Amino acid sequence: MTNISVKNHTNDGKNKGLSPLGMHLPYIDDIFDKFTHSWPFTRPSFASIESTDFTLNPKVDITEDDKSYKMTAELPGLDLENINLDLSDGVLTLSGEKKTEKDEDKEGNYHLMERSYGYFKRSFALPPSVEEDKIKADFKKGVLSVSMPKSEQAQKLQRKISIKE
Repeated sequence: MTNISVKNHTNDGKNKGLSPLGMHLPYIDDIFDKFTHSWPFTRPSFASIESTDFTLNPKVDITEDDKSYKMTAELPGLDLENINLDLSDGVLTLSGEKKTEKDEDKEGNYHLMERSYGYFKRSFALPPSVEEDKIKADFKKGVLSVSMPKSEQAQKLQRKISIKE
């Protein structure tokens, strides 16, 4: 299993406000923010994300148990050196690039090209219960696994509420 490092950055105030669609639609952001404000992994507003041309959108699963959150991302065809995992101001950002394969020996033209290539960037606002300095990530067989442990205080505060009929 290969380890991937999590880089911790601070916000220097130089973020640009572009959405992945190339335009900022604040009213759509407001709708999503109102709907998802209580979710543990809310998405940051596009206004706070610096972006470029997004052509890939890797699929991500986030699960929770008593001790941690776990995120897995499918990144088929990528090498470890083309994947970045950054942490800045409570926002975990997964980015990278899948480059087109160039085979100099092939002759002819493409008749069909369905595989995706390009740059991607996904950001997730972490819940305050995550111990940011203990986040670990592994990359194996095209799947990135990120473990985000909960603080001991957060674990102690969890309890089951009984429901009466």
